[in-house]
Amino acid sequence: MPYKTAFYLQPHVGGQESPLTRTRKVYGLSAPRWLARLTFRAGHGYEEVGVGPTENDPAFYGARLDALIAEMDGGLNCVLFHDFRRPRPQHYLTNYHGPAVVAVTAPIGSSSITLQIGEGNLGPSIGDYVGGDGRPHIVTGFSPTIARMTSIAPADGLITVRFKPPLSSAIPSGAELPIGKIPARFRLSGGDDSGQNEGEVGSPIEYALEFTEELL
Repeated sequence: MPYKTAFYLQPHVGGQESPLTRTRKVYGLSAPRWLARLTFRAGHGYEEVGVGPTENDPAFYGARLDALIAEMDGGLNCVLFHDFRRPRPQHYLTNYHGPAVVAVTAPIGSSSITLQIGEGNLGPSIGDYVGGDGRPHIVTGFSPTIARMTSIAPADGLITVRFKPPLSSAIPSGAELPIGKIPARFRLSGGDDSGQNEGEVGSPIEYALEFTEELL
């Protein structure tokens, strides 16, 4: 578990600037991606005496991290993780919610989806993550609109959720939409030296690992 996390969507924007007027033409491209940085503070258990370390012993988490970094091979292999800053969807802070079922097929490239959640039930909140196509999408709004961050279904039980980035694949009608800890596929982005971890011998060492989403 990292003690510090950066997790954000990097837009894919192109453009050009006039050399005469410096007015800039900007346009959106089709491949926004997630970037992340995970920072760990982990010990190596040099002074521990006993039957040996167990996998849940924090004194030896540095050794586990070294092994994990070795297995990632500098970005040769992918890892899956979610935004550790958001341990659960915001609407889970109440018990008044139900499953979110896709009401109308959402095609590839769509930035919204219509869900059937049942009259009066709570749906996704602004800032929650939804999945369905193998990557996370952050909720930016919903309709019908109410004066709060969490969606509530009207009499017909339907809400439409807007999100970014657009869908990478279609989500069929009748599918249950994953909400919450939606992982992305990441590769180490620091190259061959991503595992640098200099520290004082016998003291906890800080690891800062940079990741770039591997687009499907």
